Amino acid sequence: MKANFDNYDKGEFLGVGEDMAHHKYDAYKVDDEIHIVYESGYAATVKIQDVKNDMDKYLWTPYVEWVYK
Repeated sequence: MKANFDNYDKGEFLGVGEDMAHHKYDAYKVDDEIHIVYESGYAATVKIQDVKNDMDKYLWTPYVEWVYK
């Protein structure tokens, strides 16, 4: 699978997705974090262990998909 946006040079590319607002994003694993990168260049990050520790908090976010894929 190819990244939607080729301007992010951090970490391991995991795949592409679409959030609940239908915004396309690319997902990357950078050390112990998941980075969700949008077309605008905005990157939202969260630590993988934080997602595992509190699934309810992250249930409706893209992070859960990439932590357990």
